[in-house]
Amino acid sequence: MAEAGVSAPESTIVALIDDIFGALGFTADERAVLTETLLEASRAGYHSHGVMRIPTFAENTRDGMIVPAAAPVVVHETEAAAMIDARRCLGPVSCVFAVEQAGAKARAQGIGCAAVRSGNDVARLGAYVGGPARDGLMTLLLVNDAGGGACVAPFGSAAPFLSTNPLACGIPRAPGEPPLVIDISTSVVALGKIRMAANLGEPVPEGWLIDRAGRTTTEPGGFFDTPRSASLLPLGGAADGHKGFLLSLIIEAFAGALAGAGMSRGNENEDQGNGLFVLAADPRTLGTGGAFVRAMEEFVAGLEALPPAEGSAGVRLPGARAGGGPGGPYPIDGPTWARITAILDALSLSTDYDVTPTAGGEQ
Repeated sequence: MAEAGVSAPESTIVALIDDIFGALGFTADERAVLTETLLEASRAGYHSHGVMRIPTFAENTRDGMIVPAAAPVVVHETEAAAMIDARRCLGPVSCVFAVEQAGAKARAQGIGCAAVRSGNDVARLGAYVGGPARDGLMTLLLVNDAGGGACVAPFGSAAPFLSTNPLACGIPRAPGEPPLVIDISTSVVALGKIRMAANLGEPVPEGWLIDRAGRTTTEPGGFFDTPRSASLLPLGGAADGHKGFLLSLIIEAFAGALAGAGMSRGNENEDQGNGLFVLAADPRTLGTGGAFVRAMEEFVAGLEALPPAEGSAGVRLPGARAGGGPGGPYPIDGPTWARITAILDALSLSTDYDVTPTAGGEQ
């Protein structure tokens, strides 16, 4: 049976992040960025990229992977591009900085880009592209694991070599309309969903994992063996995984090689952080502002007018859940809560927080 989990109101999540990361030496501004990043994910229902990441960020800090109170710096710059050394700072801080750099250059030049090396986990990518899209900027964010975290078997192999290599894109619409926010991994599913299933003692659906012989498996535990005895399939699965594989190669080239962050080398259990590449475009500076908005609204209207397929509620636009307002309570599975309380103990912090136990670690 899975360990008992808890549910926590938003005020508790804020307090946990502030207490833990304050004790670890992070500044108030850093804690605010991390809080908003993780809460945005959980508000949108992506708990694997939200509250569940609290112990990972804390453990990576204690292991020296993340450096508190460090700031990213621009090490090479042109009018349209910025190369950034994150200096092992908190991942969300470097990602916010990179998106701002690319956006500022796009507003001046029409197109702007930024690349980040020596970065760390940035959690949910969609958190970073929705805001610029609401301000009229189209933003594309590509992320790899900087040469570590191999967990995806390239199409044609059963051995893990690639990371999940996600991408996100924020696309603006007319003022007052929610932007389109696309956030996907190039693996068939995000790694966090495998971890959540393992934490809850549940199997995963067929078609997510294969063992070293290439046979499908529904047991998530093997994915976390050392070395891994199971790998994620690329987006498209066993039949069409070449598509996810090729998308992953694009991300490796931009976020790994171009950023100088490092490309996948099959390091299965080595966490080397994140490499980032951000591309921003401003339709107004490029001279297509009004035409762009009209085209987008006509396109969206056409999608929304389509008849639903049998058994479907119809076309659902990406970003419908993104960026929700304050909410909660948020579920925290048993193993994650145990890791959080262990960190609190190690930091000599109280474990007396406003949480409600949930039976059997249920979510």
